[in-house]
Amino acid sequence: MEIIMNEEKFSFELVDRYTPDVVIKNSLGQIEQATKGHVVGNIARYDGPIYSYTKKTGITAALEAIQTSSETITVDIQQDLGEQNTEQNKFEVFLTVKGLEHYKYRMMFVKYSTISYPVTIVMNEDLAIEYSGKKNDIFTIASMKKLEELMDLVLNSETMILLIQSLINESLRQAGTAF
Repeated sequence: MEIIMNEEKFSFELVDRYTPDVVIKNSLGQIEQATKGHVVGNIARYDGPIYSYTKKTGITAALEAIQTSSETITVDIQQDLGEQNTEQNKFEVFLTVKGLEHYKYRMMFVKYSTISYPVTIVMNEDLAIEYSGKKNDIFTIASMKKLEELMDLVLNSETMILLIQSLINESLRQAGTAF
């Protein structure tokens, strides 16, 4: 049985038209409009870690920094196969509030490589529970449509509506218009 690859095996219709950061930016635009500019949704490049990690501090970290002995490590050749030289795109998604110059509420981190989808979302735990019903805060989103659905669910969740109302109230208080 001979299997022949040809163009019939592939689709040439662009389904995921926008990169994840553009999809998220478009979704966030409704926050500023709905809150009359009191709360703004932002997405910005991010260079830090997006997953929880352990960190050594104190004397242990200092000793390891000056240790000169060598140790044997195992190298997994699978690390040299598959995708190579991929671009890493990382973003933070957060809210800012008019009148609160130093305030930021971080909703999630976003990460994707040279290939836009799937995209990894690391979400604030409260929002993650609203989105999935579980404490799991890391999601792999396969398509632009699924990402749009995630953003709609998160932005319209009870947690987000209550938070945004609280932020509007604080913005009004700061402006002195609540009196």
